[in-house]
Amino acid sequence: MKISWFKIFFYVSLLFLVFALIRNDYLKIPVIHHLFYLLISFLFLFTGFLLNGLSWTKVIQNSNYKIKNKDGISSAGLSIFGKYIPGKLWVILGRAEFLTKKFGYNRKAMSSLSLNTQFISLWIGLLMGTIGLLFINQFDIYGISALLLFVFLSLVIYTPIFHRFFEYILFKTVKKTISIPRLNFADVIRVLPWFFLNWGLWVISFYFLGQSLTEASITFNISWGFALAASLGVMALIAPGGLGVREGILTGYLTLAGLEVADATTIAVTSRLWFLIGEVFIFVLGMMIHKLKN
Repeated sequence: MKISWFKIFFYVSLLFLVFALIRNDYLKIPVIHHLFYLLISFLFLFTGFLLNGLSWTKVIQNSNYKIKNKDGISSAGLSIFGKYIPGKLWVILGRAEFLTKKFGYNRKAMSSLSLNTQFISLWIGLLMGTIGLLFINQFDIYGISALLLFVFLSLVIYTPIFHRFFEYILFKTVKKTISIPRLNFADVIRVLPWFFLNWGLWVISFYFLGQSLTEASITFNISWGFALAASLGVMALIAPGGLGVREGILTGYLTLAGLEVADATTIAVTSRLWFLIGEVFIFVLGMMIHKLKN
């Protein structure tokens, strides 16, 4: 009997999601002070997840592979919980495996494009987060560190010298050859608007989430912290899905932005449940598209 690796990945990712949420106790529902703002937040959040699937689709289409937008959204949605499996590449391999299985495309090529997509997304998220530190007048040790990380990531993925140097450092560190994607900036330019829209919608959504959870009036500057925390959380090599890492960074950013520690902690911890609802949305949508097409 032929084994469907995507089905195995699919069910394992669900098991690890349940395990991660129970272990970290992220299902607590906080006090909602402004329900209207929360509803607006979900509207932007869900739209952002749609753009996230379309960003991945446009990278595939830009590389001359013929897939429809529905196929890209479906592959992104059904593999979304792979981030909770220990090992940062599972969500990347999951959406690539979906298209490999469905269209018979080369597995290595799909995995490479999926990894490219992740790097572009991290690059944009880190850029927005670095700008956010400037807006809250914290461009000292924190802003300089974020800027240096952004410049380093840019050099690694866009220049051949730093690209080869970083792969060499990785080889010496882990004693294993690891291929890091090097992107053509001219090709990236064509898909950048989709990634900016994706992150922009999530940033706006986070602002309304924060406003719904506190009685105090907050400024839009807090919202950039989500881009910084989410991208650094993905880069973390320890926690599946950035569990714990993102919340810690977000709490620190919100405190620096002027929020009380209690409010900052509430918003940061609730953001995990909030974002999980968005993941459930794109997962269910991806499943519905896949079932209807079949």
